[in-house]
Amino acid sequence: MKTRIIQLCLAITLAMSVLLGALGCGGASSSSGGTGNFQLFVTDDLHTGYSGVWVKVYKAQIKNSAGASTTLFDSVDGTTINLRQLNDGASKFLLLAPGVLADGTYNKIEFVLDKSVTLVASPSGTSSTGNFPASMDDSTAGRSKLEINLSPALVVPRATRVAIDFDLRNWTFVGGVVTPVLAVHPGTGLDDSARHERFEFKGLVRDLSGTSPTQTFLLGLRTGGTLTVATDANTSIVGDGASALANGLKAEVYGDYNPVTKTVSARVIKLESEFEDEAKAIGAASNIVELSNSFDVAPKYTRGFAPQGEKVSVVTNSTTTRFRGNHGSTLTSAQFYAALTAAGANAVVEVEGVYSSSTNTITAKSVHIENESELGGDEAKGTSSVPDAEAGTFSIQISEHEGFDAPESGLVPVKVSTATRYKNTNGNSMTKAAFFEALATGSKVVKVEGIYKDGLFSPGKAELKASGGNN
Repeated sequence: MKTRIIQLCLAITLAMSVLLGALGCGGASSSSGGTGNFQLFVTDDLHTGYSGVWVKVYKAQIKNSAGASTTLFDSVDGTTINLRQLNDGASKFLLLAPGVLADGTYNKIEFVLDKSVTLVASPSGTSSTGNFPASMDDSTAGRSKLEINLSPALVVPRATRVAIDFDLRNWTFVGGVVTPVLAVHPGTGLDDSARHERFEFKGLVRDLSGTSPTQTFLLGLRTGGTLTVATDANTSIVGDGASALANGLKAEVYGDYNPVTKTVSARVIKLESEFEDEAKAIGAASNIVELSNSFDVAPKYTRGFAPQGEKVSVVTNSTTTRFRGNHGSTLTSAQFYAALTAAGANAVVEVEGVYSSSTNTITAKSVHIENESELGGDEAKGTSSVPDAEAGTFSIQISEHEGFDAPESGLVPVKVSTATRYKNTNGNSMTKAAFFEALATGSKVVKVEGIYKDGLFSPGKAELKASGGNN
């Protein structure tokens, strides 16, 4: 039977944007960025025949005119990337790593990838596997080396970044063999922060400054490069061995890269995670079924595996899975599924556990709702009464409410949980103890956000409001 040649578009386009002058470089020695003096990006040229083209990258090196190599990216276990998501009609960019390059002329980049490529067809969602040609085999078994000559050569310090475009349109898939093509991207859109894909970076925290939740630090990478990271009130800091940022801690940072400020706005920071060697997936949740302790996730990012389809099944256990809400708060299984259901299509979840390729399922050791919508869509505001700090309860005689049918009496009982966060009248964080101490001094105006069900309000956030104040 004649084999049909399928154009995949996996060309690794090197987007070269040459920035002139020391202020444009951003590097570790620069006061403006702390991101090393050279940045390596990846992108893709659109192919609509696939929703997923998953590759695992182990190393990226750049060679100078004398043939000497500098490692820009290095991952012992490999970093899995869905090349297909790096184009939505125009190129999107992913910062693979900020590196450090000595001044000189560079004319070649080499990538070491897993020999296997996982393809997910669109719209069927059918998964298949191909391999890079034997002619590209690396010295390490099971890996392939992809090379591209740079013409014109990159001259550092004038050149400060290069983007690698996995141009799927020009790859072919014949008889199970995937033949890649590497090309040079013109760099269009590279300075637009909206065109950069969220990603995870690992390293050591150093040069920490600011006061929680607004802090900045440098993330020191194993290649010697550094990355400036910024946190704010929307950053979830999750710690299995530590609960707050500190210099010297090992961190996994997942967030949005801004090419202008050369800073990652952190969405989730994992500190000294005991699950760091487990499979990980981050993406939108769907098909949520609490009774079967399961849901699906459409991964935007994975670690340690390539999904066998557009979605991955997730199975949890009420006793062995660790459930977390926004900002790393501990939840019960019931609270987690209630928050996940309330968030609906907005639910973004991070899952860590054991992945089975045969069933395309993660048996979760940890699940974490990353986005603020976990609070639920119900809101109530009113005067507090009968606070009980030990029981974690109080009531509100509501004056305003949204998202639920209030009882005729207008009196709504509230029960907090370990997931509840507390704010004072200035919007600053406060402890549970301080919150209930304030309620105990007399009736207070309180606003709660969360879930109202079966006559009880379960808040994700409880906030003191000034009497007569607005929302």
